Amino acid sequence: MWKKRMLCLVLVLCALLLTACQEKQTFATLDSAGQVKGNTAEESTQQDPFDNAVVDSVSDDYDDGSYDPASEEDADPEIIPEPEVPVTAPPTMQSEYAGATPVLIDPIDKPTATPLPKLTFSYATYEAAALHLTFEAPAGWIVDDSQPDTYTLTDPNKALDYTPTMTIRVIPVNKTYSKSDLNKEIKGMLDTRRSEGFKKFSSSNTASRTFLNSNGVYVNYTGTLDNDVKVAGRIIVSCLNKNLYVLHVTYPQGYTDTYVDGVFNKFRHTVKLTDGTTEKKST
Repeated sequence: MWKKRMLCLVLVLCALLLTACQEKQTFATLDSAGQVKGNTAEESTQQDPFDNAVVDSVSDDYDDGSYDPASEEDADPEIIPEPEVPVTAPPTMQSEYAGATPVLIDPIDKPTATPLPKLTFSYATYEAAALHLTFEAPAGWIVDDSQPDTYTLTDPNKALDYTPTMTIRVIPVNKTYSKSDLNKEIKGMLDTRRSEGFKKFSSSNTASRTFLNSNGVYVNYTGTLDNDVKVAGRIIVSCLNKNLYVLHVTYPQGYTDTYVDGVFNKFRHTVKLTDGTTEKKST
């Protein structure tokens, strides 16, 4: 009898226990104001295994995957770029002079050359009877007509380091000379002149110019004598009536313009044959 009562009691207790498990469970939580509120077991989704704090599934702090954590970061401050510093290109240099030490072309301490005294001429008419020529030349020049085919005038100016002269020659030939023949004559005269005490000598190319109503050829030369005196000269030749006419004017190199204009050109523009023939004016 006692066993039956115990068995019934156990069955009642089991039924009560089963009923209690099916009822809603309530857990104590704190609301936003700090008050205790109850949550049912259906409202609770998980429990932190470390501190037993319960996470509310409907809390505003819940992350459903759409939250961007970068939104809480401060915006990057505006970056102001530093001003660019212009780069100066190195100066260019021709490759053949790269690394070379500059050399003064005209040093400032170079002595200034003493200007030469200016020369002026007055003119007189000369007659070379043996050559059948008359012409104008500087007055007072010394005449040498001792040779039948040559007439020479010498400048008496003793202040010059070289004595200027003007020589006129007339040489009979057996034909009328071409320009090529005149060039050969000029070359021979230059070779002769070069052998007359020069340690340096150079000449220009030949050029054409009218001389005594005929086409002529002329040349310029410069040189340094053995005594270091610098000289210059001009020679012109032409052929007329089977006669070769030669004019040679030589002078100090520093007075080239003076003697070319005042002596050489003066002769060309005033020379006449005694039979009345005059030279054509040249440009």
